[in-house]
Amino acid sequence: MKLYIIRPKTSSVTRSLSLISRKLTPQSRRVQAVEVKAFWQQDPVYQEIVHWISDAREDDIIPIAQEETVITGTVIVKMTEEEAARMREELPNADISEDRKIELVQPVASATDLKTEISQSDLWHLAAINLDNCRQKGYEYTGKDITIAVLDTGVDGNHPALKGKISKAYTFDAENDQVLPMNPSSDTHKHGTHVAGLICGDKIGIAPSTNIFSGVIIPGGTGNLSNFILALSWVSQQAEVSIVNISAGIIGYLPDMETEIESLLLSGILPVCAVGNEGRNRTRSPGNYRDVVSVGSSTIDKRISGFSGSATLNIGSHQYQVPNLVAPGTNIYSSIPGEKYEAISGTSMATPIVSGVAALILEQYPNIEVLDLREELFNRCETLQAPSDRQGYGLIQVQL
Repeated sequence: MKLYIIRPKTSSVTRSLSLISRKLTPQSRRVQAVEVKAFWQQDPVYQEIVHWISDAREDDIIPIAQEETVITGTVIVKMTEEEAARMREELPNADISEDRKIELVQPVASATDLKTEISQSDLWHLAAINLDNCRQKGYEYTGKDITIAVLDTGVDGNHPALKGKISKAYTFDAENDQVLPMNPSSDTHKHGTHVAGLICGDKIGIAPSTNIFSGVIIPGGTGNLSNFILALSWVSQQAEVSIVNISAGIIGYLPDMETEIESLLLSGILPVCAVGNEGRNRTRSPGNYRDVVSVGSSTIDKRISGFSGSATLNIGSHQYQVPNLVAPGTNIYSSIPGEKYEAISGTSMATPIVSGVAALILEQYPNIEVLDLREELFNRCETLQAPSDRQGYGLIQVQL
């Protein structure tokens, strides 16, 4: 028996719910998450799926994640290939796909020594986005009371730059429908610690007062799509979370996570995703979805990193380009386990910088709506000397 991910082929939720007026405050988030869940459970195809599973032979199909843990119309089941084939035949409006691997957006290693202390010259990313200049002029926003979910390899909560900043940590097990607390928060790789440091690490972070929810979805760098879907659904229902930072994906445009990303937005969470490190005309899902803030990488001399992914996509009746914007991503120093710092390159490094800037804007405008927060990020970009399809709106900037 294998795990299968089952959902309606088309979403009735977007026809019924509007992204307009979706806010990111905990009070609004609670109401919006309940609303999204209720609409999905009323979806006629979702109801067909649930009834089919209920009527199926118990020995051949076992429901896993369903109404309690999944906010969307997605159902995760364990069943035989024969039952999956029968389900496809009897439920033509349902998308039935076998669970698959999802991996870290593999960073590009930088030829630098590990450090126990970092100097101002190591922190060029802060100057590149105008944050140093703003702080010198009295800029006081630090991301206070904002929570960002980092879905990654985990975060070393004992790193000196991150102590006291990881408010919750979890692992996900879709096969057993479990969300398990991780105490203390730790990293199964080093990637998640590097990402979290760029969001809120002392000295190195964009928004040092931001809280982090750590979700381990790619332990050691590789995970399962089913666990990722469970994590996205769980995050949607955490009222404190306003932004989710994702540096994992599958090469190419694959719609397997699009329903969950859409539900994040509808519940009032801004998804910020790495576009990938495979260069021109290559991208990763979910970093290439139209509903995310898709992030590419720039260099210290304000050029686009050669590895930074980009593409023009034609999906359904829509044509759009990714990434939406870029941020520093080449040779970026941040925290890694073992109380060290390392310079790493990748769109995974640029993505938390954008998440951090989003936290600063949200602190300044706590009642901003989710679509307006996305527009604020796009409006605060510096146009670079590069083709528009490589940079989107340009290099993200902090403004007084």
